[in-house]
Amino acid sequence: MSSSALEVAVVGATGAAGSQVLTALDASEMVIASLRAYGSAARSPRVDTVPFRGQNVGVEPLSALASVKPDLVILCVPPAVAGKIAPGLVARGVIVLDVGDATAGVLDAPLVLPGIQSGLPDGVARAGAVRLPSSVGALLAALCQPLVGIGLTSCTGVVSLAASARGRGGMEELAQQVVATLNNQDPPRRVFVDGLAFDTLPEDTAMDEWSGTEQLAAAEVEALTGLPAASVGVQVAIQPLFAGVSAGLHLRGVTVDAVEAAWRATEGLVAVSRTARLRPRSTIGKPGVWWGRLRADPAGDGVFVWAVTDDLYGAGLAAARVATWLSTAGLLGVA
Repeated sequence: MSSSALEVAVVGATGAAGSQVLTALDASEMVIASLRAYGSAARSPRVDTVPFRGQNVGVEPLSALASVKPDLVILCVPPAVAGKIAPGLVARGVIVLDVGDATAGVLDAPLVLPGIQSGLPDGVARAGAVRLPSSVGALLAALCQPLVGIGLTSCTGVVSLAASARGRGGMEELAQQVVATLNNQDPPRRVFVDGLAFDTLPEDTAMDEWSGTEQLAAAEVEALTGLPAASVGVQVAIQPLFAGVSAGLHLRGVTVDAVEAAWRATEGLVAVSRTARLRPRSTIGKPGVWWGRLRADPAGDGVFVWAVTDDLYGAGLAAARVATWLSTAGLLGVA
C-alpha cells in the first residue's frame, strides 16, 4: 500500500480519548484513504458509527482487527486491552501509536511528546511502535523540560485527574452517581467502586509505596526531560469533575523570574498572569498547559505553581501530529 493510500485504525474510537483522536485526525492534513473504528462490546449505550471527514464510519468489534492489517493502529484503550493486542500487531508489522502509555512495560518503544520533541525520537522504526505519555506525565514533562537546563532539581505536589481518567464510562458514571445521590438513590459503582460524586479518590497504594500511576509519570518525566524519576514525586487523586487535569506543584532549584521567562518562551505553555486562578473547566477544548499562581517558596526553596490542561484534547492533537510524523518519515504504507 502506498503512502498516499493509508489505512488507519483507531481502537477505542467511541471512548473519551478515541473521540478526541478522531476529531484531531479529521482536522489534520494527513492523507487517510480508509479509517477503521473499533469499539468495545461493553460500551453502553451502544455506538454504531463515528463521524470522520463527512462520513459515518461503522464501529467494528475489536475481534475484527485480527483479520486486517492497517498501516497504523492508534490505541486509545486501557492497559488491560492494549497489553493484549499491541505485541501481536507489532509482530504482524503494523505500526502502533499508543495514546496514554497503556503499553508501558509491554512494548519496548520510545516515548514522544510534541512540544518537547519536534519530530520522531530514535528507535520508532526498530520498535514498530511509539508511545505518548500518560496525562500526568505529559503535564509534568511539559512544565519541567524548559526548566531542567536552568537548575530544576525536583518536582513534587498533587495532581488531580477527572472522571475522564477512567474513560467515557467514568464520565457517564459520575453523572449517574450525582443524580442518584441527589435523589437519595443507591448510585451505580461499576467504575468507581467507592463512589466519586461529591468525593475525592486518592490513588490506592500499599504502605510507604507510590501508585502505578504516580511511578509511571515519574518514569515518563525522566525519559522525556532527563530529570531523574527519583526527583519527581506527585500524589494523584481523581476529583468529581468530568474532564481536565490540575496540578499544584513545588519546583525546587529555580526562581520565579527564571521560570516565568522560560515558560513564556516555550511553545505549548500558556500564561495569563503570575496570579491567574485557572480552573480546569476554563481550558476545555483549548490546547496547551496553562499556568498561573506562580509564587516564590516562602522558605526560599524554589517556586510554587498552579497548572491546568485539557488532557483529552491535548492527547488528540498530539496523536494526530505524531501520526503525521510517522507518515512523513515513510514508516507507514510500507509493503
